[in-house]
Amino acid sequence: MVGYMDMTDPTQQCPDSWQKITSPRSSCGKKSSATCDSLNITTSGASYQTVCGRFRGYQIGSTDAFDNYKNIPLNIETYYVDGVTVTYGMAGNRHHVYTYAAGWSELNSSQSSCPCTGGGTPPPPLVGSDYYCESANPGPGYDYRKFYYSDVLWDRHQCGGNENMCCNPPDLPWFCKTFPTPISEDLEVRICTDEGLDTENVGIESFELYIHVQVTAKDIETIAYTTLRENISDNANSMASIDTSIIGLTIAIAFVVFFSLGVLVATCIGCVVVKKRSTVTLPHQPALLEPLVYEMIESDQKKITTIKVETNSAYGTAKDMYN
Repeated sequence: MVGYMDMTDPTQQCPDSWQKITSPRSSCGKKSSATCDSLNITTSGASYQTVCGRFRGYQIGSTDAFDNYKNIPLNIETYYVDGVTVTYGMAGNRHHVYTYAAGWSELNSSQSSCPCTGGGTPPPPLVGSDYYCESANPGPGYDYRKFYYSDVLWDRHQCGGNENMCCNPPDLPWFCKTFPTPISEDLEVRICTDEGLDTENVGIESFELYIHVQVTAKDIETIAYTTLRENISDNANSMASIDTSIIGLTIAIAFVVFFSLGVLVATCIGCVVVKKRSTVTLPHQPALLEPLVYEMIESDQKKITTIKVETNSAYGTAKDMYN
């Protein structure tokens, strides 16, 4: 995990570049009018090729989704959206990762609503299909400064009226984006609107960001040894209570060894779990690879932990099934 914030925790404070909104729901919003307020997410120079994450937020006032960009120069440096944008690279050389847009109304299919309503302005080419959009305003009009706290944005719920399609993306609220070549630049989260704070804002309640990095099979073996040593006692009976994440990790190591020790494998810093928001966590994980390598898929009857290991010459999947 490279970025995390959860304003449902009353002890948490907003970054200096954002303002804390305490009522009616705690969140972090913009400080400035008609611009983007930025938060840098350091990746510590790590080489990565995939970014994953999720956001939860609130609509405040008359947000206009992608209707902004028609009136400003079309580039990623501007406030092309009312919402949240994730990029990598420095100012002046930003590259798009993902956008979370806040539309005007669930019922109104005007150009200021989400594209998924059937009438909203489509995203600019720089965004493409790498975005989610939702409105929390249940009516056809708007109310400047109103905090629509009863409907959390981008959570795959309460897509009423004309925006029922807005909750259809299968991985919502999670996104994962893979780039053609590895990069090592920092990430950036910006809250953007094209009007003043007296008419609109977007509040972020929580977010998580993860990157996939390249590590060697030896790194995984070392971490596995440390984790097992700390969590498994000498008592053989204790094996029955081993965390399933440890079992999954053992399978992953065996799979790597099967193909060849020493080859590079693709692994995730952070437990990237996008199906039904399930998670697996390694207890006492070293900082080098805080939680490891999983995608957990849940069904109604059973849980299936899928560990995917990719090498230069082979790709495989190991499954640990349990009740």
